[in-house]
Amino acid sequence: MKSGSLVANVILLLSLIPVFVIAQNSSVNPYVSSQWAPPPGYNGPMFKLSYNYPRQPPMARMNPPWLRVLQGKPLSADNSLAYLEAVKNAVAPDMKKLFFDYGHWDAAQAQWYNLPWLFRDPLHGTYQGINQDPDMFTLSHMKQNNMTTHMIVYYNELAGYTLRQVWGDDAKNPDVKKCQFLDGAIIIKAAFTTALAKDWSPMEGALEWEVFPPRIDSDGNPQAPAQVMKVAFFQLDIIVKDTKAAPKTGWVFGTLVYDKHQTGDGWDKMVPLGVMWGNDPDINSAETPNTILQENVINPMAPLYAVETLGYGGRLSGPNDGAVSQGNVIDGRLAPRVRSSSCMGCHGTAEWPLKSSLTPMFLPPVGEGSDPSYAGLTVMPRPGSPEFNRWFQDRPGTQPQDEGTTALDYDMNIAIKALPLWQKWYNSTHPMRPDQQDFVSRLPKEVRQMVEKPESTSQNGRRLRPSH
Repeated sequence: MKSGSLVANVILLLSLIPVFVIAQNSSVNPYVSSQWAPPPGYNGPMFKLSYNYPRQPPMARMNPPWLRVLQGKPLSADNSLAYLEAVKNAVAPDMKKLFFDYGHWDAAQAQWYNLPWLFRDPLHGTYQGINQDPDMFTLSHMKQNNMTTHMIVYYNELAGYTLRQVWGDDAKNPDVKKCQFLDGAIIIKAAFTTALAKDWSPMEGALEWEVFPPRIDSDGNPQAPAQVMKVAFFQLDIIVKDTKAAPKTGWVFGTLVYDKHQTGDGWDKMVPLGVMWGNDPDINSAETPNTILQENVINPMAPLYAVETLGYGGRLSGPNDGAVSQGNVIDGRLAPRVRSSSCMGCHGTAEWPLKSSLTPMFLPPVGEGSDPSYAGLTVMPRPGSPEFNRWFQDRPGTQPQDEGTTALDYDMNIAIKALPLWQKWYNSTHPMRPDQQDFVSRLPKEVRQMVEKPESTSQNGRRLRPSH
């Protein structure tokens, strides 16, 4: 189905609940650092949103260190982990201050930037990421029930220029056609888990932060925070726009995870899990599971808990990413645990307006005539089938997954968080016509869920569970 202009395809969304006054208010500030105050008596450092994006394209590094390690060769199993280590070393001065000396962290001075519109905790600017059950980590013996992750995302100066092109000065009239990043853009995503060392031994010695996140009620609505909680730093994603090293997709995705057995400081203990620069579309891992991937490399020395959640066919995906799906129906049969995604497979669905779910999993029909045995499950196309393989292609960031949409250059945060929250505010004062409502009604149910409740949608597109 073809879509028209962005305005013609706006999504009909409910107004926000009163505690998060974003709706019915033309004076809303998309660049507010947090929608709620810190806890009473708190006198520690506070998060300050960094949004003074560059107005002119910054100069990219000439022959950056991550390209020098390739020595003119393409990315491969032999050099990709060294590439990731080179990028890690390049961002280390800033990131070590952010993570280990937060009281002296100044994102604006360091020229790292954040997105507008997101709901963030006031202490560190985190937002809720994903829920995981203990049986997701049976080999590493997680004990905590319903682990939740909390994340922060920063864009370097080159990436910040693209944010300026998309959001302008006030972030109220985004231009999605300008969402194409410059070579050398780097996006950092750090994830923290509520499963601390007492419940999960791999987290022994991990850096802990205090966060003040909202509670999610049984209807999926965010409520005022209940209490400060501690979280442990366990995953760091470093994403680089690099059309030389990754000419097919334009991006290199690297994931590091905490390894308590390493020596050195907390930064040294963040070790590579793996690197991917493509989805290996020519390898049907369901049919030939032992075929070695050519565009993905996994560190054979990565800690056990991190490889429990690798994606389809062993493609890169970390413990914060939700690439392993539990509770699925495939060809009418229960499939309890399926590796169904990858870093690039999920980020490749970044488009506007949204049409595809982030992974090849679909909510079953509900109502008269539906199969009650599907309750609480998702329906998945058979792994390796043409429908399933739509999520495992090598597309440039200019090409969307679905016709009639605009590609957002693999930026999933803009696609499922910032734009839906902007759209929700926009629709509070711009009612839709009947033809626009018809467009909404044709969206897959799991996509409607993402855009109707963006404030309570996890990073893999699923609804966040109630928290207390």
